[in-house]
Amino acid sequence: MGNTLSDSQDVIPNREDHRKELNISRKVSHKQFQRHLLREYSEACMWDLPWSVRDSVALYERFDASFNCISDVPPELPLRLPHLSYINLSYNQIEELPDSIGLMFHLKTLLLNNNQLQSLPPSIAQLEQLVKLDVSHNMLKELPAELGNMQVLAKLNISHNKLKTLPKSLGKSHSIETILASHNRLEDPPQRLCNGSSASIIEYLRQARGMSNGVVVGNTLNVFPRIRGNQLHFSAPNTQSAMAEYIQAQTNTTNTPSRIKTPLLPPLDASTLDADVLRDRILGLIYGAALGDATGIATENMTPDECSFHYDPDDFKFAHIIRDSHRTHWRPGDWTGHFDQMTLVMDSLIAWAGVMDELDFASRLSEWSQHGFPELGDTDGFLTSSALIKVVTSHGYTSNPHGVASSLLSKLSPDDLDEFADNAALSRAIIMGIPHFHDLAEVKSNAMRLSKASHCHPIVVTSSVFLSTIISLLLQGKHDLHDLTAVEEMISTAENHSTSFIKDNVELLEDFKRHLTAQDFDSVNPRPIERYVVTPLSYAVAALRQHEGDWMKSLMKVVMLGGSSSSCNACIVGAILGAKIGYTKLPKKLLDELRPKQSQWIAVKVNLLLDMLGLP
Repeated sequence: MGNTLSDSQDVIPNREDHRKELNISRKVSHKQFQRHLLREYSEACMWDLPWSVRDSVALYERFDASFNCISDVPPELPLRLPHLSYINLSYNQIEELPDSIGLMFHLKTLLLNNNQLQSLPPSIAQLEQLVKLDVSHNMLKELPAELGNMQVLAKLNISHNKLKTLPKSLGKSHSIETILASHNRLEDPPQRLCNGSSASIIEYLRQARGMSNGVVVGNTLNVFPRIRGNQLHFSAPNTQSAMAEYIQAQTNTTNTPSRIKTPLLPPLDASTLDADVLRDRILGLIYGAALGDATGIATENMTPDECSFHYDPDDFKFAHIIRDSHRTHWRPGDWTGHFDQMTLVMDSLIAWAGVMDELDFASRLSEWSQHGFPELGDTDGFLTSSALIKVVTSHGYTSNPHGVASSLLSKLSPDDLDEFADNAALSRAIIMGIPHFHDLAEVKSNAMRLSKASHCHPIVVTSSVFLSTIISLLLQGKHDLHDLTAVEEMISTAENHSTSFIKDNVELLEDFKRHLTAQDFDSVNPRPIERYVVTPLSYAVAALRQHEGDWMKSLMKVVMLGGSSSSCNACIVGAILGAKIGYTKLPKKLLDELRPKQSQWIAVKVNLLLDMLGLP
């Protein structure tokens, strides 16, 4: 069974930053999370708060005791921890709050979701500094009438309770911005309305009060740890720099054996970019995809209102990602299968000296789907695409991936084809834009073959070739990204280069072209198909067309839209934006928050890829 921490178990932090937070939460894996929801509690769970918290005064500002079995909040808590601005008691067994909760004068965030609360004390409305309140997934039948009188309450999550009405006082609140109220028994406002947008709920409440006005409410450059594995032999003495070495190699003035070490070395006129700029764009492309994927998982399967409730787009960290039945599959700072597949492509290219071998990739994909990357602690690849699962688990897949994928597609009825038009294979196209980027015909052939290794649907092949072509054009550097006319020319070139696969299907062709007209993220209007492969391309072209130079600000606009494809959308947009601004200008804080083992692991692979390109 669980326990109460004794005084001897309490650790008094010595560092100043540690003194600000008392964290006695339990870190849980996805399996542990599921067991916790089923009330199969771990022996590591605490059943009461530590005595040191109850009996002595401390100056902590943050308190986290989530994922335990605590049922009682001691009334003396506000007196013992008077400076708290953040409390997380989610995923416990709390049945009631003491009236003294209203004495937490500095409290700004109170998370009580997934408990056993049946009511809230009226004194909670006395929390004058409270901005965010989450009491979702409880047993609440009513809320304090004074809740709307709270001066700065902006975000309220009351979903998954047993509420029949909402306090009329919320209609006069000038601070409320987001209300999540789905899965209740509401009559006023109607539950049907509350299952919709937060804006509709707020407008309804304000109209009921006669208040509706028709209005709905890093500078340091990153340095990549470049470790060169293929030191070229010079034919000329006293070469001054790695840049000179690169140019030497391109002009065939180095020893022939050295060329074997750089099978992807581009010709001298392949790009208008200097070698260091080209390297920076490739690094920005790869790491932008990794960061985008790891960020996008934060809002996957959420509505925009839920995104707004849980996250502040101006202050996002991987540590802020909430833990629920979906997100506990990954640890904060880890990426999903989208970037994993990019890594599989890199591994295959490295193993085959820059040659795209779909049989090798299929073998790696099959192995990954079963075991993930064991060196990173994975136990499986965690596939979310039903189409990809069907393909890689089919008999004979690794020996004939194209044949298996094509056969499965041919057996589907027209009504079922959309299942194989998902985005599960799209991220691979990011990497395929790098080797032979100077030869668009080769890029097209490689992207097509790699797509067909699991997805033969013409719209998926078209989308993959389009994305790889865009990447190649970015690396060629012949289009001024600050000139909208040049950007449109680049998009048009990629479109013309990729649509041959759907030229005889008027409906698909028109739909594909429509998706490429998005001028900004708000104008993306995808088809109502879950994980539709073309949707990320809408966000990609919108990212190309925008003038915003802030990677994080732009990415969060996409992430805060949520949806079933958030991680894929963010992965693709993160890559495009990263290629535009380069690795040096990616958000350093977010790079530092990637899991250390993953960061070191991917750096080794990226260094090998740069070696093959002969880049300094």
